[in-house]
Amino acid sequence: MPIQTLIIVPARSGSKGIPDKNIKLLGDKSLIAWTAQAIQKADLNNYIAVLSTDSDHYAKVGCDAGLRVPFIRPVECSNDKASALAVVEHALHWFEDEYHYLPEQVMWLQPTSPFRSSAIIEQALELMERRQADGVIGCKEIHRDLTTLFKSNDGFLTALSNDKAIQTRRQEVEPLLTPNGAMYLCKTSVLQEKKSFYSERTVPLVMDAVMSLDIDTLTDWAMAEAFIKAKLVE
Repeated sequence: MPIQTLIIVPARSGSKGIPDKNIKLLGDKSLIAWTAQAIQKADLNNYIAVLSTDSDHYAKVGCDAGLRVPFIRPVECSNDKASALAVVEHALHWFEDEYHYLPEQVMWLQPTSPFRSSAIIEQALELMERRQADGVIGCKEIHRDLTTLFKSNDGFLTALSNDKAIQTRRQEVEPLLTPNGAMYLCKTSVLQEKKSFYSERTVPLVMDAVMSLDIDTLTDWAMAEAFIKAKLVE
């Protein structure tokens, strides 16, 4: 059967905040392996999961974790300014050259979100189909009202919204949603048309604070280790 879902795990070398963080061991496995394991445990059909990396060493780590590494990402898709879209387009070009068609949808799973579960991967695909959506994006809740979110103008706080009194009671606030970086799923045709994972028919997939952790700094890494020590992750 045709491959329906192309899962891309992006892992560029040369991280500055945490050197080589994508292959650094968190608990007993690398960040790449955390995501690879979640994919393998998920009940998925008609998919292929590839590691997109610019490093031969990272490629070996990915292969050892069970991901396919059919290419090494070129330099133009691997510098600090390279966009996620450029990496996706490179992977889609490889896919089309290899299989002579395009997958129906693309899933983008960053290794820096190691605690995203296999159930969440399954849920994203189910949600996409059930809601007849163009995309699904992982989100976390922000229990804040726009009246308590501010910009700094000339050193003074200016609320993003001042059409009502400042709302500070949690019970009175409808949570806002912001992408957590852990899950992006989009129809290939929409991704190519919009040049973005976002469209008017994108559904949020809300995750808790543990699964929403995005490791970018040493503080984030320490939090991840604390979650493991507290047995909040498998």
